[in-house]
Amino acid sequence: MTKEEIATALEEIATLLELKGENPIKIRAYTNAARSIEAWGASFSDLQNEETLEKIPGIGKAIAAKVKELATTGSLKFLEELRAQFPGAILDLFSIPGLGAKKIKALHEQLHINSISDLQAACESGRVAELPGFGATTQEKLCKAIANRTKHAGSFQLGQITADAEQLRNDLAKCAEAIQVSVAGSGRERDRPGADKDERAPEIWHSERSTGRHQKRISFCAQLFYRQQGA
Repeated sequence: MTKEEIATALEEIATLLELKGENPIKIRAYTNAARSIEAWGASFSDLQNEETLEKIPGIGKAIAAKVKELATTGSLKFLEELRAQFPGAILDLFSIPGLGAKKIKALHEQLHINSISDLQAACESGRVAELPGFGATTQEKLCKAIANRTKHAGSFQLGQITADAEQLRNDLAKCAEAIQVSVAGSGRERDRPGADKDERAPEIWHSERSTGRHQKRISFCAQLFYRQQGA
């Protein structure tokens, strides 16, 4: 596992612990540990050394052991056990504005809502409005948020993808065969999400990135100009 993947795993642990209603101090420990791992500039071998890990601010003995397990095996028994306690699609609910761990926990326990489609059905039937702490206004907002999410499925705000586009452009520019690499499509034109697919671009590059609690697939166009053989 890479440093970024380990940080993502720690963030997921924090999220699942929130859904369980665990101690906020314990939850915050995993969130802080994820940030520390992301900011840490050591080598991969250091991720497998518990003593070195414990020297990182925010990393205690227990979390250091889990980081080592992730780095050496690519998985973590503790995380797998947490995942087994919840439906996999329940984490998608965090992508809906206005929903945090407390409300998602209530929806899951009281209405057996395990996915966005479950939430949509519950909103349309009026069951969400009947829950304490929700009401008709919250239900209406959730309905609109789900509709907006469906409308823009597959697109992202420019600010969400700019850094990834530039990072990939920089990586591609290092290739010996490339003499020019530039971001194309909406990433270049600064258009609204999904407005410009730019079919003229000869290559489509896909970058997958885990951003904390939400998994996002980011796609954008990249134009590449190669040196011709013998040129």
